[in-house]
Amino acid sequence: MKMNRLSTAALLLPLSICGCFSSWHASPFNGGKGLEGQPVLIVPFREALAGADLWYGESRRGQTITKAIRMWAAGQEVDARFVTGERVEEAQKTIRDWAKPRLGDAEWARIGRNVGARFLVEGSIEKFQLRDPRSIGFFSARAVISYRVFDTEKGRVVHQRKGWRVGSERGNEDQFRVDLEFDNPQEIELRLLALTAKRLGEELYGYYD
Repeated sequence: MKMNRLSTAALLLPLSICGCFSSWHASPFNGGKGLEGQPVLIVPFREALAGADLWYGESRRGQTITKAIRMWAAGQEVDARFVTGERVEEAQKTIRDWAKPRLGDAEWARIGRNVGARFLVEGSIEKFQLRDPRSIGFFSARAVISYRVFDTEKGRVVHQRKGWRVGSERGNEDQFRVDLEFDNPQEIELRLLALTAKRLGEELYGYYD
């Protein structure tokens, strides 16, 4: 199966099913509400990998994660409000063309306010591998990300994760393994991106286990 024929939504579907007896896990910020009911701008993640440094909006993987978060939210009982429109496109262009080495907290907050977002989420993919270099011929996919949530009204970071190794099972985030019936690296990459987006969505909005 070719990568361009895969549906991220189809990959997210089995990840979105909750058990009959589940409990709610609140978001770790905004009094447990997270982004619930608040307009948010999620900036496509950058890639800061060894040998590759793709800025915000330049990373195909970062764009896929952003789209997958929207798809995940659409299938959940959460009030997700993503800002859209020409102002968002202008904001993304401002970020892409930023001349300084980095954007400061004040700049991030101002960009969010200018598009009408109460919160802004930005982050980076710091590690992304499909195979374990110590095991020839075997897939052992894992991702490491960092991200921050800005409250644009307060002009500061209200939640962040650094070097978050996304785990495939609750309570075991030491590494992420993909156990699939196929060994197509493109399909496994999409599955890893979809699960990364799901974990992000759960932190940003809360989740049922």
